[in-house]
Amino acid sequence: MVQLNKTYTYEEMMERLNDLGRDYRSLIQIQVIGHSHDERKIPMIRLGNGEKTLICTAGVHGRETINPVLMIKMIEEYCEAYEKRMKIGEYDVFDLLNGYEISFIPLLNPDGYEIALHGFDQIRNPILRQAAKMMNIPHEDWKYNARGVDINRNFPSRSYVQQRPNEMPLSEAESRLLVTVFQTAPSIGYLDFHSRGKIIYYYRGAMSGLYNQRQRRIAKRLSNISKYSMGKKEEEMLTNISGGNTVHYYSEYIGKPAITVETVEEEAGFPLDIRYQEEAWEEIHTIPLEILRIEKSESRRKMLY
Repeated sequence: MVQLNKTYTYEEMMERLNDLGRDYRSLIQIQVIGHSHDERKIPMIRLGNGEKTLICTAGVHGRETINPVLMIKMIEEYCEAYEKRMKIGEYDVFDLLNGYEISFIPLLNPDGYEIALHGFDQIRNPILRQAAKMMNIPHEDWKYNARGVDINRNFPSRSYVQQRPNEMPLSEAESRLLVTVFQTAPSIGYLDFHSRGKIIYYYRGAMSGLYNQRQRRIAKRLSNISKYSMGKKEEEMLTNISGGNTVHYYSEYIGKPAITVETVEEEAGFPLDIRYQEEAWEEIHTIPLEILRIEKSESRRKMLY
């Protein structure tokens, strides 16, 4: 069982996922979608029995160590509720997960996560390890992958700006893996969990007014659940360090809802205090279920008309 207010290593999280795979083998599928640059497995957990899926990611930035643990706890909670036919708050998990699937990628950047928690010696490849050290960034503040690239600025989009001389869109293994999931999964939407400010970001500058109207309606529902504010500042003030991220790619190439959920207070420093886990859990643990409920309600209305 995932305990809150506790630090988990990458290996410990993988062990818990394997336990869940054994305990709920009729409900979930654990798929290794690829490997990081330092050869760590990147798992995706497919939960539910529906044909269409909601994609959820966490751990894109190494130093944002709260959300990967919470995402694994979500999987655990949803599995238990489904098996026992228990509601989570007002959500009928059994009904929702028989209509839809959720594809969880709890830790897209395992190398960066291990660096942020335990230091550069966690990188086994000596060339990558030395290059990372030479960037002169404290390991607690490390948001990059093992090659020193910010994955969340590595996606082709209208806002992409090159960050480093040898970098280009999808130059990184982790971003290519996520794009493959986006392109192959029959998805209804995408949630990307980060840790900076208790905000729901919804506005996508490259998209139409109609698209952003729907985004805002969804964000309002998620704001009501989490008590987070709704923000579009990130998209209004794109700079050379804010473009080309996961939600930009998904919205522009897939065209479905793409929401960024920022947990933890803006003032929180790194490393993130593990006591944020419990607070953030209460705020966000039903957000994926709300997306499924919105999709189900909208689909029902379309059938009636």
